[in-house]
Amino acid sequence: MSAHEEPAGITVVGRGTAAAAVDRVTVSLAVEVVRAEPGDAWAVASGTATRLLAALADDGVDARSVRTSDLTLGPRVEFQGNRQQLIGYQAGQRLTVMRDGLHGIERLLTDVAALGGEGVRIDGVSLTPGHPLDALTQARDAAFADADAKARQLAALAGRTLGRVRWIDERPSGGGPRPMMMAMRAAAAESMPVATGDAEVSVEITVCREFAD
Repeated sequence: MSAHEEPAGITVVGRGTAAAAVDRVTVSLAVEVVRAEPGDAWAVASGTATRLLAALADDGVDARSVRTSDLTLGPRVEFQGNRQQLIGYQAGQRLTVMRDGLHGIERLLTDVAALGGEGVRIDGVSLTPGHPLDALTQARDAAFADADAKARQLAALAGRTLGRVRWIDERPSGGGPRPMMMAMRAAAAESMPVATGDAEVSVEITVCREFAD
């Protein structure tokens, strides 16, 4: 074997999955208000945002778990034929709310819809694992075991024995935990039960091993 020749061996891909408890809720909220004057739109949107934050606080959401992700104020236009028509000015903001634990999420969504005020919209609710590290560890164990079993089978079919592991490469598989997504409208004022189940955490690794003989 020359100095530049790769040593004989085998490279396999192993895949593993594990279940992670869904216990983190991320709620995307929007406030959008249109008025004839920009100052009026801003004032109404500010009042709505204040009521919305108060409703969240009353439901036990910590202020550090609420983040304003966007503020807007500008003209609102519509096309009439081939011409743009100014219909007013739109003001608003987008909020991201995060909380651990699912207790009270039905009441929170209902209160946001009923008490948030004019222009409130629930853009979406994402339920994901808050602590997926244990599941990731289990998924890696399963992925390595899968790669090892494949390598041993292929080596046996070739009449060879396996040697040391040369390298391991881990790549994301399936984009990480798969959340349950649902969209709700602010008009939905009735409480709704939330069924979560577990999220699947996936790991994919590539393992390269030498032949021992």
